[in-house]
Amino acid sequence: MRLLRFTGFSLLEYLRSGRVVIELIAVLSVYAIFLRGSINAEYFFSVCGLFTPLITLYTMTIFIGLGDRPQGYVVLSRGVGRAIYLLGLFLSAVVIVAGAYGLICLIVAIANRPPDLDLVGWLLGTLPLLLNIGLLAALMLMLSPLVFPTGWRLLVLGLIAIAFSSNFIGGQMLQALPRTVISLLQALQAILGGPLVPAFYGFQLAVTRDYSTPTAIANLLAQASLLTSLLGLSIYAFMRRDLIFSSQ
Repeated sequence: MRLLRFTGFSLLEYLRSGRVVIELIAVLSVYAIFLRGSINAEYFFSVCGLFTPLITLYTMTIFIGLGDRPQGYVVLSRGVGRAIYLLGLFLSAVVIVAGAYGLICLIVAIANRPPDLDLVGWLLGTLPLLLNIGLLAALMLMLSPLVFPTGWRLLVLGLIAIAFSSNFIGGQMLQALPRTVISLLQALQAILGGPLVPAFYGFQLAVTRDYSTPTAIANLLAQASLLTSLLGLSIYAFMRRDLIFSSQ
């Protein structure tokens, strides 16, 4: 009940501040620019699969800013608890982003419904998208100043950069490196890129909505497990460190 009350309080604060106008403008803009013409289900979920991470970045950043301020001491002093405080910020951001996605779905269903998309297909495509929203929001929460100190944030960001290094290290630059370094880099990319696979396959699953193989269900479980792990690590780190809020 405390979690639900704090989540509702955070959502009410967000709505009363008027910040939700940005999400509304983004929803209307995406529909007007990308979803007004003749579309099919694959195109619809491709657009939403790119829109939801972008809006998650904005919304989660705002909620992290709301939580990382001296006023948070007042909330924590009333027995909310650090775990509930962190989960409340996370759930509030996810609700806002999921609501923005739901509004897009509602507008498209009423005004420009894809002919090859029924209710079951809509639900099958929505599930991996919502899990990806949660994954990105949980990762941002873990990397926020509220949870990880600067050193750990830089370490995690460095590991993520190594996982994506194959996108910008290649060709002559890669050939110029010693063979040992190349082998080590490829091994690190394979190891560090593993946790990113569920998110990318989740996007593909949302677009194709093909659940005919066991891989699809396994990926949903992998997304849910990774989401739980990120939230658990964030809560553990938050409860183990001193509370340091940015001064205002």
